[in-house]
Amino acid sequence: MKPSLRRSTAALLASSLLLTIGRGATLPFMTIYLTRVYNMSVENIGYALTIALTIGVVFSMGFGILADKFDKKRYMLNAIVAFIAGFIAIPLVDNVTLVVLFFALINCAYSVFSTVLKAWFADVLTSGEKARVFSLNYSFLNIGWTIGPPIGTLLVMYSLQLPFWLAAFCAALPLVFIQLYVQKGLAADASEQPVPWQPSVLLRDKALFWFTLSGFLASYVGGSFASCISQYVLAADYDSDFAQKVVAVVLPVNAAVVVSLQYVIGRKISASNIRPLMALGTLFFLLGLGGFMLSGSNLVYWGIASAVFTIGEIIYAPGEYMLIDNIAPPGMKSSYFSAQALGWLGAAANPMITGIILTHLPHWSLFAIMMGAIVIAWLMILRGMNVKAWCKQSETA
Repeated sequence: MKPSLRRSTAALLASSLLLTIGRGATLPFMTIYLTRVYNMSVENIGYALTIALTIGVVFSMGFGILADKFDKKRYMLNAIVAFIAGFIAIPLVDNVTLVVLFFALINCAYSVFSTVLKAWFADVLTSGEKARVFSLNYSFLNIGWTIGPPIGTLLVMYSLQLPFWLAAFCAALPLVFIQLYVQKGLAADASEQPVPWQPSVLLRDKALFWFTLSGFLASYVGGSFASCISQYVLAADYDSDFAQKVVAVVLPVNAAVVVSLQYVIGRKISASNIRPLMALGTLFFLLGLGGFMLSGSNLVYWGIASAVFTIGEIIYAPGEYMLIDNIAPPGMKSSYFSAQALGWLGAAANPMITGIILTHLPHWSLFAIMMGAIVIAWLMILRGMNVKAWCKQSETA
C-alpha cells in the first residue's frame, strides 16, 4: 500500500471509530433523554425512535446513491458536518418534534458516511486489501460500541446533555483528519473504467436483489441479538435480574470475539473462497442459535453459545461487503452499498418480530425461526452468486 493511501486509510478508520464512540455514547440514552426532558411514554418513545430510524435509512439511501456523482472526500466531510449539527441541536431545542427530526438527521448522516466510506475503500484498494481493511473497520466499530455506552453512562450522571456534546466533539476530530490526510482522486491500479452513473441499473441487478434480501434476514438474526435475547429470557419465565446477567455475559463475549478474531478471519475472505466461508458462517450461526435455545439458566452455556454465534457474525460482515463489491461496477460503488444498507431494516424489525413470536408462540420457537431465516439468507446468497454478473467478477478477481 502506498504511503499516501496508508495515511488516508488510517485517517478514515480513526474517523469511523470516533463517530461510533459518539453515537454509542448517545443512542442508548435517547429513551432516558426523551422520558426525563419531555415526559414521553415508553410507547410514544418507541414510535418516535422508529420514525427517526426509518427516515434516516430512507434518506441515507438516496444521498448514498447520489454520492457516486460527487467527490467522496467532500461528501464524507458534509455528512460529518450534518452529524455534528444534529448533536449540537438536540440539547439546544425545546421541541420533541425537532428532537426526532435531528435524531433522524444524525442517523442519516452516519449511514451516508458509512456507505461512502465503504465505497471509497472499494474504489482505491486492491482486492487483497479490501477484506483486511473492512475487517479492521468492523473491529473499530465494535470497539466504538464497547467504549461509547460506558462513557455515556458516566456523563449522564452529571448532565443529560453531556453525551451529545461529547458526540459533537468526537465528530469534530474526523473533520480535521479527513481534511488533512485523505487525498482526493485516489484510484486503485485497475484496468476497469467507471461506468456511466445509472441508478436504474440497481433495479435490474438480480444479484443485488438477492444479496439485499439475504442481508435483511442476516441482520434480523444478528443485528439486534442482544435485545432479542433479553426479550427471550424474560418470556422464558426468568426474572429481570437473570436477563441482565445474561446480557452482561453475552455482550462482552461478543465484543471480545469480534475484536480478537475479526481481522484474523475477515482478511482471508476473497471472491474465490467466499462460497464455502459463507456456508461456514451459516453453520456457526446455526450452532450458536441452537446453543441459545438449550442454555437455560446456565450462564457458561450462554457465553459459549455467544462466542460461536459471533464467529458467524464476523464471517458474514466482511462477506456481505465482498459480495456487493464484486458485483458493483466501477463508478457506482456508493449506489450499490446504499441499496445493500436497506438490509439493515431487518435489525430494526427484530424487536417487533421477536415480541410477536414470544407473545403468540412457544419461547423456544424464536431461535428455531431464526435458524430458518439464516438458512434462507444463505440460500439467497447462493442464488445471487449464480447470477452471471457474479461469475464474471469472480473470474477476474
